[in-house]
Amino acid sequence: MSDRRSFLRGASVLMGHAAFGQVMSAFAAAPRKATFFTDAEMGTVRALVDVILPATDSPAASAADTHYFIDLAMPACADAQVQKTFRAGLKLLGQEKFARLGPADQVAQLKARAAADMPLAYDQSFFKILKDYTLTGYFLSEVGATQALAYERVPGGFQGDLPLAANQKAWAI
Repeated sequence: MSDRRSFLRGASVLMGHAAFGQVMSAFAAAPRKATFFTDAEMGTVRALVDVILPATDSPAASAADTHYFIDLAMPACADAQVQKTFRAGLKLLGQEKFARLGPADQVAQLKARAAADMPLAYDQSFFKILKDYTLTGYFLSEVGATQALAYERVPGGFQGDLPLAANQKAWAI
């Protein structure tokens, strides 16, 4: 039961929070400037989101300014425990040191962190929080919705079980 409660609390952190609309409005505005994280923390967050979603046939997470989304969403949508866990996770990774590592070393460090965090509750897991905010910010961004997902400005009727061809992108609506 506690696992279910933890999952539900974590799942509602972003999507169920009343401030989410304000976060999205602020995220759409320019210019980008960190307001919650320090410059050193932002450098680490930027490197981390690119480890989770690197550039492939679609842009990397930092190209969608996902790190700035996290900077806006963390104080608006996360409770004090989630914020504390996230900052502690950044500190454990060595902040500026992590951003200067080579890609293979970054992946290795993040895999180790993920393995250690998987048994933990959402609000105690740096990796779960990072992944949640990264994926939310990326796929709600213009870059994520139009370049990583297939975008159709005016979607057709409801098709509940639409088969995808091999290597076809999922649809954003």
